[in-house]
Amino acid sequence: MQAESLVQLVGSGNLRKVEEEWERLMEEGTVPVERLPEYGTVLEELVRAGNQEMAEALAWDAIESVKEAHGAEEALRVAGPLLLSLSQSAELRTQTVALYREAFANREGLEALIEVAGLDAGSEQSRPVRRALRTVEVCLTLQEGSYLVGRDEDVAARVEKVDPSDWSFELTVMPGGRRQLSAERLADNFAPAAATDFRVQRRFASEELASRLEDDPAGVVIELCRNSGGSIDSDDLELRLVPHIIAGENWKKWWTKARAALKKSSHVVMEGRSPVKISYLASPDSHHDIFVEEFQRTSSPEKRLAVLESYIRDSRTRGEEPSAEVLKNCLKSMTDRASRQSAAGDRKATTTWLCALRAAQLAGEDEIPQAALDYFAALNAPHEALEKVSDGATAELVCSCLERAKGDDAQAILLRAFPNLVLSACDVVGERLASYGCGVAEFEPLVEQILFKPERHFEALLWLWDGGVDREYIPTVALITLLTRLLRTLDETRRSDAFAREQEKEFAGRARSVLSARKYERFMRCLEEIEPQMAAALRTQLSRCESLGRAVREDMLREVARRHPTTVIREEAVPAWKREDVIFVTSAGLARKQSEIEHHVNVKMRDNARAIGAAAEHGDLSENSEYKFALEERDLLRGRLAQMNDEVAKAKVLDPEDISTEFIGPGTRAKFRRTGDGHEMTMTFFGPWEADVSRGWYNYLAPLCQGLMGKRIGDVVEFDITDVSGQYEVTSIHNALVDAEFDI
Repeated sequence: MQAESLVQLVGSGNLRKVEEEWERLMEEGTVPVERLPEYGTVLEELVRAGNQEMAEALAWDAIESVKEAHGAEEALRVAGPLLLSLSQSAELRTQTVALYREAFANREGLEALIEVAGLDAGSEQSRPVRRALRTVEVCLTLQEGSYLVGRDEDVAARVEKVDPSDWSFELTVMPGGRRQLSAERLADNFAPAAATDFRVQRRFASEELASRLEDDPAGVVIELCRNSGGSIDSDDLELRLVPHIIAGENWKKWWTKARAALKKSSHVVMEGRSPVKISYLASPDSHHDIFVEEFQRTSSPEKRLAVLESYIRDSRTRGEEPSAEVLKNCLKSMTDRASRQSAAGDRKATTTWLCALRAAQLAGEDEIPQAALDYFAALNAPHEALEKVSDGATAELVCSCLERAKGDDAQAILLRAFPNLVLSACDVVGERLASYGCGVAEFEPLVEQILFKPERHFEALLWLWDGGVDREYIPTVALITLLTRLLRTLDETRRSDAFAREQEKEFAGRARSVLSARKYERFMRCLEEIEPQMAAALRTQLSRCESLGRAVREDMLREVARRHPTTVIREEAVPAWKREDVIFVTSAGLARKQSEIEHHVNVKMRDNARAIGAAAEHGDLSENSEYKFALEERDLLRGRLAQMNDEVAKAKVLDPEDISTEFIGPGTRAKFRRTGDGHEMTMTFFGPWEADVSRGWYNYLAPLCQGLMGKRIGDVVEFDITDVSGQYEVTSIHNALVDAEFDI
């Protein structure tokens, strides 16, 4: 995939696809090393979108790939340009320094050069990345006898002496004479050049240059074109050569000879008559030919689609139209392959058809091939085709195919697929369903499905957060409910072994992009809607969510503190059992609460939905008491679900290693002895979801238990309850989570 396509993907918010395509490019090595710096634009776009960490990871992935394949010195050809795209990355800067040390381990004075240039981010002399890199790169190429040309002056220079202890240089500059320069000043004013460079030969070897002009006039002109940005005209050429190198009376004769030689070069284009413009083309092939060659070289439909996208975009950038014949042949190739796979029952046929249809759309083809409609009509699980799309444009195509191929069944197919779609496809399919007349009643079970298993429907959850709940056909869901569910999902994927590292990174990257979109617009709105107590719980949840990355998490915590300043407290100053933003529970207790929520959603709320539907069938709703009762029950069930979700958002699982036995607190087991008669009793303090008085387990949040929290061995407490009234002394405190007899 071309860099431009990846930049567009970043802009669309599909960071998962960006990461996948980047990793594929690096693994397959399809991008030549010399072209990898072009992909710095992708990293810059990621940084602009607030994804600095992802940009750094992708940059180092590219550098490491080149290093493994070609060595450290070749990797530096990539590291420098990519570092320029991420100039604020101290980590990438440090890694680049390490590459220099590896590639030039035997180079005398390397450490001194790194210090003088200010490349090391940790150095006191650290300088801007561009200047530091240029200093190191220029100086490492130089030795006595090396040549340089002026960056801003029409001069050439020869290195006479190099002192690697402080990297000072003595130069002979023509015209100008001797100069003594530091490494930084030299790199600022001069660029390395070959001994055969026209500018060098003009100053230091005029006789050799005269011979070249006679023997290879076209070669000299091409070199001047390349030094001038790709083109030069005959008037400028004459000014450079006459009279210093070619006598005025010899110019016309030489120019006639040079022009005849240039006409034979497939790399040169000459336009106009007086003056003649000479342009040098690195490749004589047209971009149409290059596209055909690249298209034929790739095999997978996804790669071919990416190549086609790049070709169409490149053509329009040039002010041309893509070749109709080329497009026709490529589209035929893709549809023929899809038809063959369909006939053979190949499971890859769906993906191939999706790419072929998208390619046809890009090429301006409005008609969907009958073979594609036949394929979609025969699918046993057509919703799976929609679930495979990675962008909204393709989703639009698939919806059209399903409408024509499946008729009235299309609505049910789209509803079934909806929770499993990518974010951009949710927009398309949601609007399509709304156009069918689907409203809150049809979307409500889908939203419940997304909220109940957000890890399975993460993209749809992001869509709900990013504006889906503002659609009139979507049931009302509080932003704080979506946010806490999103944060909890990120935390669970990070801690659970059930999720692969790649999936965790994918979820985290997508979440950071969506949460920070439009300068945290949705998050700001969410903070306006919540009470201080909920803000305190949100602050705790955010502080624990490592998947958000440091920058995004700090931004969000800063806004919580700004909008709800009373939530910013010194946690160590508040005893754990008094914190209102946290409920301490065991892992088993949390699992039971989650099972309760699951039963609530899948049994109680679904039974209620069926009751509403059955009551609605009885006719006049204004006099229908069963219908009104079912609606009231729905509101109660929704309220209870919101309450349970808020509680789970506050839940913090007790860690046995964090439980102190110096005083009574959540997770401890204490023994008490009555001072009068020596009667003993034991109490274990857990969260509200583990409380079981028959086992001696008490809710630490209960008023009685709150009075015991913080008590130490030897303290005397007063009990005024049946069978245990009187004064009791605390005789021992144990960690209940490590005691074998207290198996939760």
